[in-house]
Amino acid sequence: MRENRILRKREHIKYSLSLEKKLKRDVFKDIILVHNCLSEVNLKEIDISTKLQGIKLISPIIINAMTGGMQEGEKINGQLAIIAKKLNLAMAVGSQKIALENKDSIRSFKIVRELNPDGIILANLGADASVEEAQKAIDMIKADALQLHLNVPQEIVMKEGRRNFKGTVDNIAEIIKNVNVPVIVKEVGFGMAGEEAITLVEKGVKIIDVGGKGGTDFIAIESLRRKSKAFKGFQEWGIPTPASLIEVVKAVGDNADVIASGGLKNGFDAAKSLALGAKAVAYAGYFLHILLNKGPSRLEKHILQIEKQIKYIMAMTGAKNISELQKRPVIIKGQTYHWLKNRGISI
Repeated sequence: MRENRILRKREHIKYSLSLEKKLKRDVFKDIILVHNCLSEVNLKEIDISTKLQGIKLISPIIINAMTGGMQEGEKINGQLAIIAKKLNLAMAVGSQKIALENKDSIRSFKIVRELNPDGIILANLGADASVEEAQKAIDMIKADALQLHLNVPQEIVMKEGRRNFKGTVDNIAEIIKNVNVPVIVKEVGFGMAGEEAITLVEKGVKIIDVGGKGGTDFIAIESLRRKSKAFKGFQEWGIPTPASLIEVVKAVGDNADVIASGGLKNGFDAAKSLALGAKAVAYAGYFLHILLNKGPSRLEKHILQIEKQIKYIMAMTGAKNISELQKRPVIIKGQTYHWLKNRGISI
């Protein structure tokens, strides 16, 4: 069982990197922030800190879930943890299911807390996890919050994936009631609609990561793993990240904090996400691509560049903090505009 999971995780990384070369990562091209020619912002005084249900983030950038459970995963998580500590970033680990089934995999996750003892660390399991599993995952890395991921399309396409998703919503509610940290419900690249966001909030969810379409495509990855073209037509499945973000923000209002992820590449994508109502922005696939192809120092420089771009854009829109940025006008055009219009969402 463990060997199969390790092989799967290795293949996920392998095919994610090969598909990254073909990704445009331009999902935010329809979003334009309006320039403020009368900005009176002092660049040195710009504050990009934020909060997720009381968890203070010095930076809105989150290193999102990637991997773990194997030797390569331990190395990747260790490198990411060092960067997260140095740059004061929150970081999520990959699914800890493998570590719950085999103690030999625990080290690849615990290393994150060992290298970043005071950092904001997010545990990760599927939304079908039991309360006991959820608490074990949290305890394993002394997590500050727990991500529960939703990945129905991936499971369906994956040969060894689940086929029964009954009880997911009630299971999420049960975990929220019984664990001792905030719970983040996240999609893994297929997006979330406003209706489902409302359902989650009604069940007690306070933090939602939209995980929209535009970045890593797990249907494409699983198709490559199976060496099958049978699912090729499904590779356009999902809700693009900007549309999903707007839908969820509009639907939940102040009842939940929203994280934007799915196809983000740079500070422009981050600033647009924050302007659209996200409290934080999360990167996974593109960060992994930089880390494995160009090294940790290059990834660190890229993250610092993202923060710099966010601040520059805030200065050019006249916003001293994220709250002010969210009050600035935004132009929405193209496919995103038509999506929202067809869905009856005012913009």
